[in-house]
Amino acid sequence: MKKKFYVTTPIYYVNAAPHIGSAYTTIAADILARWHRLKGEDTFFLTGTDEHGQKVANRAEKQGVEPIEVCNKNSAKFKEVFDSMSISYNRFIRTTEVSHGNVVAEVLKTLKDKNLIYKGEYKGLYCVACERYFTPKELENGKCPYHGTEPVQLSEDCYFFKLSKFREPLIELLKSGDWVVEPEERKNELMGFLLSEELEDLAISRKNVSWGVSIPWDRSQTAYVWLDALSNYLSGIGWDGSSKVKSKFWPPEVQLIGKDILRFHGIIWPALLLALGIELPKKLFAHGFFTVNGKKMSKSLNNILDPEELGQTFGVDPLRWLLISSFPFGADGDVSVSKLYDSYNSELSNGIGNLLRRVVAMALKKDLDYQINKSKEKIQNKITKTWQEYESHLNKLQFQKAKNTILDLAGFADKYIEKKKPWTIKDEKKYQEIISHLLEIIRHLSWMIYPFMPDKAIEIFKSLGIESNEKKKSLTESKKIGKVKFNNISQIKVLFPKL
Repeated sequence: MKKKFYVTTPIYYVNAAPHIGSAYTTIAADILARWHRLKGEDTFFLTGTDEHGQKVANRAEKQGVEPIEVCNKNSAKFKEVFDSMSISYNRFIRTTEVSHGNVVAEVLKTLKDKNLIYKGEYKGLYCVACERYFTPKELENGKCPYHGTEPVQLSEDCYFFKLSKFREPLIELLKSGDWVVEPEERKNELMGFLLSEELEDLAISRKNVSWGVSIPWDRSQTAYVWLDALSNYLSGIGWDGSSKVKSKFWPPEVQLIGKDILRFHGIIWPALLLALGIELPKKLFAHGFFTVNGKKMSKSLNNILDPEELGQTFGVDPLRWLLISSFPFGADGDVSVSKLYDSYNSELSNGIGNLLRRVVAMALKKDLDYQINKSKEKIQNKITKTWQEYESHLNKLQFQKAKNTILDLAGFADKYIEKKKPWTIKDEKKYQEIISHLLEIIRHLSWMIYPFMPDKAIEIFKSLGIESNEKKKSLTESKKIGKVKFNNISQIKVLFPKL
C-alpha cells in the first residue's frame, strides 16, 4: 500500500499581511511535501486563510465595505505570495467557504450532543489583537505577551466547551509519546502548563461578533474564531462532520506552527479531537521566532522583512534556501539582509553555482562520452553516506543540517578537483573518468537541493543534459550511482549571480 503524508501549516489570519514568519512556516511545509512526493508517497499539503472575527469586521467597517470583500482581497494576497514562492500546496482553504462553515456547525452540534457544551457567563481579560482571553498568569506585566497591549475586561453570555475534562487525557498522551510534540522544549512547556494549572472551560462563542459561523441552536452567537480556524484541518481534506473521518490522509503526519500558537494547537485542538472521537495528528512541531538584527520585528522599528521584496532581491529559490536554513528549525534565530547576502554569496554563488560552472566548463573542453564505468569506492561511499545523512535530517525537520550535508558534498567535489587537477591530464580515459565522477556528484546534489530550490534543480539537470530522463525517475532510481550518461551538456546562464 502506498504510504501517505499529510502536512499542514496554520491558516493565516486574513487581517494581517503575509510576512517573513508566515513565509518561513509555509516554505518548511513545502520542502517536506516535495520531499515526500520525491519518495513516492501520496502527499497532501494544506494551507490557507482564517477569515472570521471582530478585527475583520472592524476593518471592513472602516473601509466602508462588506467583510467578505476584505477577506477576498487579503486572501488573494496570501495566495499570490505563496504562489510566487513556489509553494506546492494541494489545497488552499478559506474559512469563509460554505463547506467549512458546515463542518464547524457539525462540530458544535456533536459537542453539544455529547453534553460537552453549556451556556454561561464569561468574565475575563480579552486581547482584541489575539482575539483570545488570557488568565492573569499568562500576561506579562499585565499586558498581552505577544502584542504588548493591555487586555480589556469583558463580561458576556456565551457557550463553553468543557475543556477541563481533558487535562488528564492530554497529560497521559504527552507522557506516553502517543502524540508527539517537538522540539522537546515545546513539549515540556505544554506539560509544565498542564501539570501546574487547572484547565478552565473554554468560551467558544461571542454574542457581539456577527462576522463568524453562527452557533446552530442560537443564531445570536457566533463561534469563537479559534474553534472555527482549527476545524480547517478536517474540512480541508473533505471531512463533512460525520462521526468518522473517511479521508485516507487523516491523521496528519506533521502539523507545523509557530510557538506563539502552541497552546491553541497543543491543548484546545487535541482536546476537541478527543471530544469528537477523532485520532490525533502524529506530530505537532512548533518553530521559533525571528528577530532582525537582534530586535523583534515591528512596524515602529521599520524592520519587517517582506518576502516578496526579498524574493526580488535574491530570487525565489535562493530565498527559500536562505530562510529555512538560517538557523535550526525549532529554535529562535536572528536574520538580517546582510546575513542573507553573505550566505547567498558563500553557499550558492561561490559554492554550488561555481562548482557547476567549473565542472561543465571542463566537460565541454573535450568531446567525450561522460559516464561512470566503475565508480570509485571513495566517491560512492561519500554519495551514499550523504544521502543517508540528508534523509535522516529531513525526516527530523532538521533543514539546516540537511543543507550542510549538501554543502559538504559540494566541498568534497571541490577538493576532488583540486586533488586531481583535470586541466593537467593528457590521458583522455583518465580525464573522462574524473569529469564523469564530478558530473555524477552534481547530479546527486541537484536531487538533494530539489525540495529547497525546485527550479534551480531543474536548471542543473538541463545543464547536465539529463532533464527529461531525471524527471521520470523515482527517488530510488535517482540515488543509484553510475547509471547515467551525460550527453548534450551545456553551460547555462549563471545559476547564482554574485550579489
